[in-house]
Amino acid sequence: MIIPNNFSRRWADTQVDLMLGLQQIHEKEKVVNGFFTNIVEERLKEVSNRKYALLCRSGSHAIGIALITYGLGYGDKVIVPSYSCPATLSSITIIGCEPVFCEINKYGMLDTEYLDSLSTSGAKAVLATGLYGDVHDHDGVKKFCDQYDMVYINDAAQSQFALYKGVDSLKLGDIVCMSFADNKPIPVLGTFGAVLTDNEDHYHRIKQLRKNGKISRLTPYVSTGFSSHPDEDKAVQILASWKHFDTWQDKKKEISSIYDAEFKGKIETRPIPKYSTWNAHKYVIMVTNKFISYKNLLKAGLETEQHYVDNFATLPWTPDTLKTYPMTDKFVQQSLTISNDPYMTDYEIDTVISTVIKYS
Repeated sequence: MIIPNNFSRRWADTQVDLMLGLQQIHEKEKVVNGFFTNIVEERLKEVSNRKYALLCRSGSHAIGIALITYGLGYGDKVIVPSYSCPATLSSITIIGCEPVFCEINKYGMLDTEYLDSLSTSGAKAVLATGLYGDVHDHDGVKKFCDQYDMVYINDAAQSQFALYKGVDSLKLGDIVCMSFADNKPIPVLGTFGAVLTDNEDHYHRIKQLRKNGKISRLTPYVSTGFSSHPDEDKAVQILASWKHFDTWQDKKKEISSIYDAEFKGKIETRPIPKYSTWNAHKYVIMVTNKFISYKNLLKAGLETEQHYVDNFATLPWTPDTLKTYPMTDKFVQQSLTISNDPYMTDYEIDTVISTVIKYS
């Protein structure tokens, strides 16, 4: 069986750094917010050119913390893509914010032409999500947010280290949210997140929010918050994976180029926007019915991923069920992610190509 993310194959390259890091954690006897957390946060500040970077326990927490940091909560409206990772939507609604859905474009991200129609929605923020390893239309989102005085939150969970017109995605937006997991550009076992900002007041607020609303263990609560202390073992995993990121990315791009050549004229693939330098996170094909193709491919020995299966606007508990979103519906019905794992063999690459062409 060929699977999209073969984490076990990465073990050979990362195990030494992981074991040494875990040993040091035990020696230092600090399992949260310690030595390795500080290294990751400093490195994120360096590569993003942001003044502050704070780790937390998930990308969902990162989004929730970012929203609350800007004073958003119950009843406040936030513009969000009608199609994305479910955590994007739940991070908004779990703190009481109301989603305002924006149609996506042919790349699977916010359609900034549609975004203009939401200027009178009463929204206070836009959560712009990069998807599949590409950056959203930053110029369009920034122009809209500046014009209508909205907070611009950059969800870079999948677009981290991709470039927008040559600029790292982590440098875009008023505040940046990141995610680390087994299916993210920098993989870890479990989940982890980060919030990046240039605002000193926000930095102190984020520190409180990730620590249950407390400044420190011995001080009283100043607000509600999250139990989102950064675990040292996750920070070790980030550093171990980050060390190989460039090599993995180059190999994923090489595999994807082979797919492009072999699928041309045979299989529709998701286009890459010209303004974005793709980080090769996910390779997406478009099929007639992805639910049928998924089963057929699985029977043939190829596991794919259904990113994603929901049009948010059609969910019974969301406020927008009467509107139609044609491009969202296309991605819901047709998009499948196939493996471009950097450890794939030539045989596996050839097998993916022949299987996709035959059974999708």
